[in-house]
Amino acid sequence: MPHTDVPLQQAYGQEQHGTKPLSREEYLQRIEGTKQRIGQLTSDIQSIATIHQRMLSSPDNRSSSELESVVTQTQIRNTQIKDEIKFLEKDAARDPNNSFKKNQVNTLKNTFKKQLEDFQAEEADYSKRYREAIGRQYRIINPEATDAEVNEAANADWGEEGIFTQAVSISYP
Repeated sequence: MPHTDVPLQQAYGQEQHGTKPLSREEYLQRIEGTKQRIGQLTSDIQSIATIHQRMLSSPDNRSSSELESVVTQTQIRNTQIKDEIKFLEKDAARDPNNSFKKNQVNTLKNTFKKQLEDFQAEEADYSKRYREAIGRQYRIINPEATDAEVNEAANADWGEEGIFTQAVSISYP
């Protein structure tokens, strides 16, 4: 059966056929479309991880702009997927004797939840690695620093310049 993507306004419930549940074929088309968007979300998360790694290695404005763009796209996709799952849940509720629809949407919800957890884990991992890198850099600049000073520096906002550039500009006005 060839897959035809359902138009977004229809996929997100703006064109529901009254209170009549979707046919099995229509429901499966929407499930497949949502699975594709979740697959794109996986790709987005991998792109974010790659950009994060590049930013840790050698931060630049291009990477920051690219990251912002991918994160925005990912947030939009998250919202679309969430809306689609809500729509599919409502449709399944219109047909309470159809366990097939409930099982399909529950599987989809679990897959989406896993992707959200992966996204959150990547963000947390990057934040931790960034703070660790700043802590190491601060120790290089200020070897006598206490652990409290290093922690404070690791949690400070160093902006686009980074800790080394700011240290040089402070040393040489």
